Amino acid sequence: MKFRQSINLPLLVLFLTLTSTVLASTTWYVDGVNGSDTNDCQTALTACKTIGHAISLTSLGDSIIVAAATYSENLTISTSLSILGSGANQTVIDGGRQGRVLNISNGTVTLFGVTIRNGLAQYGAGIFNGGTLSVVASTISGNTAKNVRYCLYRQICAGAVGGGISNGGTLTISGSAVVNNGAQSPYPYCSIGRNCFAEGGGIFNGGNMIMTNSALADNTANSASGSPWNQGGGIFNTGTAMISNSTLSGNSAYPGGSISGSVTIQNSIVANSPSGGNCSGTVISNGYNLSSDNTCNFNGPGDLNNTDPKLGSLGYYGGSTPTILLLSGSPAIDAGNPSGCTDQQGHLLTTDQRGMPRPDPGDAGGCDMGAYESQND
Repeated sequence: MKFRQSINLPLLVLFLTLTSTVLASTTWYVDGVNGSDTNDCQTALTACKTIGHAISLTSLGDSIIVAAATYSENLTISTSLSILGSGANQTVIDGGRQGRVLNISNGTVTLFGVTIRNGLAQYGAGIFNGGTLSVVASTISGNTAKNVRYCLYRQICAGAVGGGISNGGTLTISGSAVVNNGAQSPYPYCSIGRNCFAEGGGIFNGGNMIMTNSALADNTANSASGSPWNQGGGIFNTGTAMISNSTLSGNSAYPGGSISGSVTIQNSIVANSPSGGNCSGTVISNGYNLSSDNTCNFNGPGDLNNTDPKLGSLGYYGGSTPTILLLSGSPAIDAGNPSGCTDQQGHLLTTDQRGMPRPDPGDAGGCDMGAYESQND
């Protein structure tokens, strides 16, 4: 399929809404190329150099508009604010493997149009959320939760949890990608008999989580050979989790390559886990899901088990976040809820992860399963 660059118009509207809403407070500007932390940071021409400096200036409800650049920073947020990037493929916050990229201890926070990458921490390497976080049109990638503490023989040690995101609060993910993250408890920090664990390569959720129109792909959870606790390569859930219109593929752990724990899911694809099967635990289906094996035990209306979804590779097919396309002839095409694909609250979704029409304008057959809506099929 030929690459197409498109603007996610509904999410752009959200961006503008957020911006106009916070104008009643203060809007701060960051430009990693032309800015300076000696500026007042209150206009695009007098922007800060770093996001961290802008955060230090904020008050409750402020907004930070971040220009396209790569920002080598490790950030902490303890108040309510919005960080609004120029697109996930343009505004990159890179932790440099020097620690967690973003720590949210409190507040209501929105991340829009950014990439969070190269975090390294024992839990929540990309993001740790202890507040209320919305991740919109963003990418969480290349982060590693890694056990870096030796354990005594038979001691239960704190393992690696939540490579991409560790959530202890309220988390909403929409139009985004959580890809190529990992949780690792390697030898010699963990070995047989030392009871180490790796959970939630992509996401560890111990709070409340909603994911819509998003890709959760190629994440892993693994520890030393012989450890029985490598769960949820994609997501390990001990809280409340709802997934809709999303594509989970290529995630690896044992057990539960993509999903481990109790998760409610609808209009989604769970497929192609290299190890551990796609699902482990109680997966509650609201219908119109597809699994490439029998481990999810989907039993709702329109569900398909042990069915090859015919997925393409993870890549950019329009929009600013990576997604997974449906190949021609995929059984997921037009197999979504015939009444329309909806979010967890029953609201009709009119676009896919990329912002493309859902269903496509020439399709009378209904929406597709997963985060990607095929056009003209």
